Amino acid sequence: MEPTLISMKEAADLLTATDGRIFSVRFTKRTTGEERTMNARTGVKKHLRGGDAAYSFSANSLLSVYDLNAKGYRSIPLDGIISIREGGEEYVVVK
Repeated sequence: MEPTLISMKEAADLLTATDGRIFSVRFTKRTTGEERTMNARTGVKKHLRGGDAAYSFSANSLLSVYDLNAKGYRSIPLDGIISIREGGEEYVVVK
């Protein structure tokens, strides 16, 4: 099956619309420039400790997710997304 080509905006919309479903995302980390693959979910609230985030996720083009392998919250840079696997489909971001 051929992957579907999507824009960066469509990728961000796709991830925010997962509604807690598990997905896999491949992206480039801003800090080191290395490529990373993460299995994650959005909307997880169970392990929150309270308080507000120290920065605005949307202002920094980040998406807060729960990393299933690391068992902790992580941020995905929306401008660094390379590909997404969700619902049996693969999406590749064209830049």
